Amino acid sequence: MVDFASLPLPVFPYVPAWRSGLDLAMTTLRELRDQGSVRALASPHRLDFHQILVVTAGSGSFAVDSSRFECRTGTLVWTRPNQVIEFSPRTDMDADVIMFTETFPLHLSARVGMLDDVLRPTHWQLHGSELLAFRRVVCLLREEFQRPDQGLGEELLKHLLAVAMLHIDQMCRRRHKEPGTGVSGEQGELFLRFRRELDRSYAVTRLVEDYAAALNCSTRALSRACRAVAGTSAKDVIDSRVALEARRLLGHTDLPIGAIARRLGFSEVTNFGKFFTRRVNMTPGAFRREARAAQAR
Repeated sequence: MVDFASLPLPVFPYVPAWRSGLDLAMTTLRELRDQGSVRALASPHRLDFHQILVVTAGSGSFAVDSSRFECRTGTLVWTRPNQVIEFSPRTDMDADVIMFTETFPLHLSARVGMLDDVLRPTHWQLHGSELLAFRRVVCLLREEFQRPDQGLGEELLKHLLAVAMLHIDQMCRRRHKEPGTGVSGEQGELFLRFRRELDRSYAVTRLVEDYAAALNCSTRALSRACRAVAGTSAKDVIDSRVALEARRLLGHTDLPIGAIARRLGFSEVTNFGKFFTRRVNMTPGAFRREARAAQAR
């Protein structure tokens, strides 16, 4: 299996510098810039915590797992642990920043629980009432974060963070035509178990039958769970995860394409090339050249 976290990229740990012992922090990009914490972000790096960022002024460039996009006022970005990030804010850019560990959020439904899935969208452009509604939640979260804790502060922060996550879930469904919320607990839990197994085994097998056997369910039940929660087939979820890791390895390592193919479980580099071209719409070599050119710029 490919352990991407072991590759030589700097990892920024979660440091509760604002409120000691609390696994959530609120700050702004301007404050981080004043601390000198922004300069290192332009080079590829990873975080070992979640970060939700809402741009409040100015503009800049962001890349998450080699997918590059421009940020401006109203851009919402959610980066998850171990995603590869490159962030180049211009000097006029400011943003509200929420940082939290994987264990901090409330346990929500499987649907919302999958918001931190690296296969789901990482950024949205908010406008009008949508932006105002989300910023109201962020303001409440900041006010509670800055208030002296009188015993229930952490619980209040957990519930306010849950509200922010639910807002993002609504945006996912509206923007990406994801299915509705009528997902049974059994299907949701099966999908969560499938995604955990996929993260462990995507370099070993790409067969739906193998995952169904590992989860002690039928391929039909697994497919129903994927359709209900992710709106796509189990095979598509598997291939998306493999393609994501291929993009990471091509964009951020010097491994030969043949070595990457073998790491991802392909016996022939030509089969890997066909798979990658079908999923990404360019050859592995072209993708690597484009990624390197973007990094150079």
